[in-house]
Amino acid sequence: MEQYRLATTTVPAQGAATDTERFPLTSMVVPARNAAPERAATVSASVSEALVAALADLGVEHAFAVFGGAIAPFCEALSRSSITLVHCRHESGAAFAAIEASLSSGRPVVVVSTAGPGATNLVTGMMAARWEGARVVFISGSTAAAQRGKWAFQDGTAAGTPHVDLYRPGTLFHHAQIVEDYRELPSVLARLRNGMARPNGFVMHLGLPVSLQVARAERAPTPTTSCIPSRQCDPSTLADCVARLSQAPFVIWAGFGARHAADEVRELAERARAMVMCSPRAKGIVSEEDPLFLGVTGLGGYGSIERHLGEVRPKHLLVLGTRLGEMTSFWDERLVPSNGFIHVDLEADVFGTAFPGVPTLGIQAEVGAFLRQLLNVWPDVSRVECRPTVRPPSRSTSAPRTFGPVRPSYLMQMIQREIVEGSPALVLTEAGNSFSFGTHYLRFAEPQRYRTSTGFGSMGHVSSGVIGAALGSRHKAVAIVGDGAMLMQNELNTAASYGIAALWIVLNDARYGMIDQGMRSLGWQPFETEFARADFVAIARGMGADGIRAEREADLAAALRLGMQAPGPFVVDVVVDPNELAPGGRRNQSLRQQGVGKA
Repeated sequence: MEQYRLATTTVPAQGAATDTERFPLTSMVVPARNAAPERAATVSASVSEALVAALADLGVEHAFAVFGGAIAPFCEALSRSSITLVHCRHESGAAFAAIEASLSSGRPVVVVSTAGPGATNLVTGMMAARWEGARVVFISGSTAAAQRGKWAFQDGTAAGTPHVDLYRPGTLFHHAQIVEDYRELPSVLARLRNGMARPNGFVMHLGLPVSLQVARAERAPTPTTSCIPSRQCDPSTLADCVARLSQAPFVIWAGFGARHAADEVRELAERARAMVMCSPRAKGIVSEEDPLFLGVTGLGGYGSIERHLGEVRPKHLLVLGTRLGEMTSFWDERLVPSNGFIHVDLEADVFGTAFPGVPTLGIQAEVGAFLRQLLNVWPDVSRVECRPTVRPPSRSTSAPRTFGPVRPSYLMQMIQREIVEGSPALVLTEAGNSFSFGTHYLRFAEPQRYRTSTGFGSMGHVSSGVIGAALGSRHKAVAIVGDGAMLMQNELNTAASYGIAALWIVLNDARYGMIDQGMRSLGWQPFETEFARADFVAIARGMGADGIRAEREADLAAALRLGMQAPGPFVVDVVVDPNELAPGGRRNQSLRQQGVGKA
């Protein structure tokens, strides 16, 4: 049977060339397999086969799924395609893996679930995908129209679960619908093609009734789609930016949205002699050892930034691709420059929302496109220089102590040496103390090697998402996670089934560490934070993986090397000192300001 293929001609959005150069399937004409060109085809395929082929044409390489009867025909079509199908152990784990596969590869990724609870189990992952800016297509089985409202088994439509509507576009999805007829497919695919060209992510949810999955769809001539380049900064606004930034000291605040424009950020910083600070997700856009690098803001960040801004008093901050949310700024007034922000982002609704009382010039543009325009008109000689008055804390090294459990700070020191500097592995940190310790102590010289979720921040995101990061990057991926998150959710057994090269480093303190330390900071005696210590090596081996426990600091280096050398999934179970405070005091302070804690 002839494969159903889509040929797509896409004009990439300016600034998104990184993805389209690396993954040309999204930006070039792809001839249909074994098909005569420009022939009105009469060959038919099932809707499932047609949709799977279209997804492959868009550059999808991986699909993460939990099967069920309501989505079985589509999964069977996937299994016969060029797309690698990974059958996970929980739908939210599949979603987190898809997010990290998308972000590490730059490609769209598919998540598949059955109807009803399969789809509702995806909700947290769906929301995380939207927050993280991933390109993810969620496809779920759906109850057919004739059975809706009749108490059909696992009816997840509005008729069966009227309190939740997963098939309506809005906050959760850029587009969502139940596809009722194969003739809707061309329109659906057009939306999908256009959405995947968005440089800041796209999240779609399609419901497929079984009757539609097996329906035959006459193959139509393959369409082409052109995407308009992203909005340019108009000349008058650009001139205004140059005037403001070139006449007085300014600081660059780089966010995750600037990750594809690292070269442009560095060039502007060097030509303008501007200092650069970054959000946690933007670590490495400018090397953290560069003399112009000021530090990381937000949770796990450096207090040196506030001291520098207080002493230098720059007139403007050039904010590039960050929402300035709580985990990035804590809405700290000490970060506000005297004359306000120049804020560049693709989403206009971020302008002025985190700091509503601060003058803000909002520029809706892709960061790379804006910076290239700015650099083209930047004066040859900058008249100002924003010299650093303070530096980020130095990377102190300490010898292993001979008593007690492992200090998390020492663990980070060993991870820096053995993994960050000793390999090209991606490093991901889980919500909680792992995030704080990793952001504060680990230093990166390149962008997109460090991943954490500063927005939605789900526990279990990294302990499951690491398998997607490994598959998407084609490198070893390392998850630094707390024992609470690892017990909540992981995809160890999935990794073992597929031989995925993922490494879990578990901070095992037999408690929810961030909650425990947070309660103490807020003046409470911790309650219900401790639990029985788990043996994660036994758990890993019981699931088909392997691992080693490190109880002393002297054991760490060898344990990490063993984990990095393992060809498949591996766990390093580190017994850590619960009394070493994570650099998360700003979060506790923020909670106190919101009314949490003893009066």
